[in-house]
Amino acid sequence: MYNNILVSVVVFNKSIVDVDIISELLSSNKDIEVVIYDNSTNLNIAENNRLNHKHLMYYHDVNNSGVSQAYNYSFEYAINSKKNAVLILDQDTSFSLSILDEYIKAFNKYGDSYIYAPIVCDKSKSKIYSPATLKNFVGHCSHYKKFNLPLLQELNGISVINSGLLIPINIFEKVGGYNPNIKLDFSDVYFIERYKQNNSKLVLVDVELNHSLSGDEGMNKIAELSRFKFYCEGAAELSICLQKSTLLSVIRRMLRLNVKYLSIMPIFIFFNYYVLRKRT
Repeated sequence: MYNNILVSVVVFNKSIVDVDIISELLSSNKDIEVVIYDNSTNLNIAENNRLNHKHLMYYHDVNNSGVSQAYNYSFEYAINSKKNAVLILDQDTSFSLSILDEYIKAFNKYGDSYIYAPIVCDKSKSKIYSPATLKNFVGHCSHYKKFNLPLLQELNGISVINSGLLIPINIFEKVGGYNPNIKLDFSDVYFIERYKQNNSKLVLVDVELNHSLSGDEGMNKIAELSRFKFYCEGAAELSICLQKSTLLSVIRRMLRLNVKYLSIMPIFIFFNYYVLRKRT
């Protein structure tokens, strides 16, 4: 089934050959097609990393349109290539080609009526980032040692992050794709909330992926404040699409950044990108 799955890898300002699954694919003989969607702002990074490989398809987005647009592009490519499903990854997730066997095993058992999600944890295996409880659009991690694995995960009050999801083509079409107006944060919440309208469960694949989560890597004021713009923008768009308030989630993030960096800048970002709906 390898040739029925398209792997979509989204990168940003990172050398493509430093992404685990890309470097592994280059030395593999498995018949797996990969779309590399490069959102790098520096054109030289994109141009210098073009790879000549029959299973790699490279696209550089000079506008840095975001992950939702990247996923939609990959699914369009998969549909045209007659694939059954797309596995979406980002550069911060460690993924080995051997893990695909577990996805295929689960897919063969449950079919194309479900989304397939891995267990995503931090490198120290202290936190489970996904699946996570979601209340008022605020996600809460689980403790790694206390986490149990139900094969069919109920999605009431639960959400999962994008990276590592295997999504059948027919589900993508039923949901209507990712919302291109949500460039980064909340793109996964939007898609899963739409998915819940037709299916209350997803399949948890018995694999663990290590992932780096924004804001969990120490002090980086410039990066976090820049990311907060996307957070506010995504939250504002989500509240309109779902007709539900995301205000608590944004206020919570704003206050955390106020305290963390002893700065009032998050307040201005909140006002411009959430209240006034300025676009990045």
